[in-house]
Amino acid sequence: MRLFESINSEIDVAMSVNDVMALRTLAQEMTLLGTHEAEASAFNALGWADNVMGDLTSAREQFRRSLTLYESMNDASGVAKVSCNIGNVDADTGDFPSALEFYRKALSVHEELDNRTGVANIVGNIGSVYYSTGDFPSALEHYGIALATCEDLGNTKGVAALTSNMGGVFYSTGDHNAALEHFRRALAIHRASDYTVGVAIVIANMAKVYHTIGDYSTAMEYFRQALEMHEELGNQATLALETGNMILALIENNKYEEATEMIERQGAMQMDDPIVQAQHSANHSRLAEHRGDLEVAKEHLLRAVAIAVESGARADEAGFHVKLRDLAKKRNDFAGYVEHNDEYQRITEDIRGREATLKMAMMEAERNMEGERRAREKERALLYGALPETVANRMLRGEDVSGDHFDHASVMFLDIVGFTANSHDLEPRAVTKLLDIVFNAFDELCDKHNVTKIKTIGDAYLAIAFPHEHRSTELNIASVALGIQQLQFTWPDQSPLKFRIGLHSGPVVAGVIGKRRLQYDVWGDTVNVASRMESAGEPGRVHVSDAFAIQLKANTEYTIQNAIKESRNTESHEVQLVTRHSSLVTQLVTQLRGDIDIKGKGTMKTHWLEMS
Repeated sequence: MRLFESINSEIDVAMSVNDVMALRTLAQEMTLLGTHEAEASAFNALGWADNVMGDLTSAREQFRRSLTLYESMNDASGVAKVSCNIGNVDADTGDFPSALEFYRKALSVHEELDNRTGVANIVGNIGSVYYSTGDFPSALEHYGIALATCEDLGNTKGVAALTSNMGGVFYSTGDHNAALEHFRRALAIHRASDYTVGVAIVIANMAKVYHTIGDYSTAMEYFRQALEMHEELGNQATLALETGNMILALIENNKYEEATEMIERQGAMQMDDPIVQAQHSANHSRLAEHRGDLEVAKEHLLRAVAIAVESGARADEAGFHVKLRDLAKKRNDFAGYVEHNDEYQRITEDIRGREATLKMAMMEAERNMEGERRAREKERALLYGALPETVANRMLRGEDVSGDHFDHASVMFLDIVGFTANSHDLEPRAVTKLLDIVFNAFDELCDKHNVTKIKTIGDAYLAIAFPHEHRSTELNIASVALGIQQLQFTWPDQSPLKFRIGLHSGPVVAGVIGKRRLQYDVWGDTVNVASRMESAGEPGRVHVSDAFAIQLKANTEYTIQNAIKESRNTESHEVQLVTRHSSLVTQLVTQLRGDIDIKGKGTMKTHWLEMS
């Protein structure tokens, strides 16, 4: 039995047969709806039903059909969910390289979606793959990473499951004290959250530890508690498995009467898992051997071997041949001894060869996935370099970013005064270096005030403040504009650089254009007016439209609440704002400039934005 738990799952693995039938019926009804979304969900549900019933081949086929549909719809969340499900099936069937591949696929999607819960779940599952393949250091590393994330998210179920999984690793490495410590911690969390399934799993794991260290009475107490809980839960498959573990413990402690009683009870239970069936036959053999009925003992072991061969459980098959070899010795069957010893040796060598092949396949899978990860990181770096972070994230999630409409945004146009004349005699490298220094400083101010840089055109700089939940777009863009005017740069002759800035607010359309050279841009009359505010402005000043001044005045009260003191002149829309950031006090003042003839727009009332 595996000692590890799943951090979370869509469907409780303790589903009854009636639950599974109801799920199948619902899924079949969903397929009749005729939409890709319904079909994808239906195939995923059918996969879960098959998985619970132990038909892993059919489960994987259903999950693959679901994945194909989610991929065709560019549904990243669906792709991540079903990729994880396929990874779970592959892990259950021992195809660990494939499990790792699908887990990594799910992980990359969850990372792009910034779904930290999903990331923790997959990292934990990857840890379980390493656990199953005997790479205990890697298992502990991944469990630890997932555990830290679950703790940060307050996911108590995940914390308990991962703590229990780490206990399983310590049990497998022989550190029984550390195993019990982790199991006790997980048990306390499960009990506090009243998660009965988790409690039952951990108690059964603790029973195994106590049995291993020779504390028979405590082991039996915990086994009985676990069996009672699984019986109450109606989890027949787990009940049969844990009953088999308890029977084995009873036999090894010479409690044959009680073991006989328990094995009869187990025979009436649902035993779909072939490993449970094989162990049931092996336990029957042990009891028959104790009674001295060696022929019956042999028959039960041969049945166990047949089940192991059919299910592909090579390690169990080898173990049963060892028991048959030892039994043949007791029966003075020399030929049988040689036969089963040879089979044991052959299977053991085959397992070693398969383990070596598996390790190579795992290494190859990890190399391939590392290459894919580097390619994704390169793609992400290029996107983040060309586009605003929020837009790049949306593109990585597969969202359409070809055009977004915003009812209200604030646009800033900036121009370096006298750039052409002052840069005419400079070396090209000096010009580039100067612009790099200046625009990097602008970028930092934009990042600080939630303003998005759109692009630079020669010595011009375009930025926009989109709607933000905490501050008005006007206050954000004003903070950048006035911050820029406070920066001090000089030309090589030590004369100061001056900037002409224009601001305007209104509706805009924004989106990504191009395929090979991506460009995020904004369009609309609001952009044109902001450009006109800049061109009609003056060096060293921030020129704003009347609409911008009105909105700055109207929105600032509720945006920064009690941190604002305001004096108004409704006639001129003058507004004085005192905003406190830490210990700094900044006064923003709009002074009426008057009616100005704006090219292409006619006469417009405009203002100067200043700090005082």
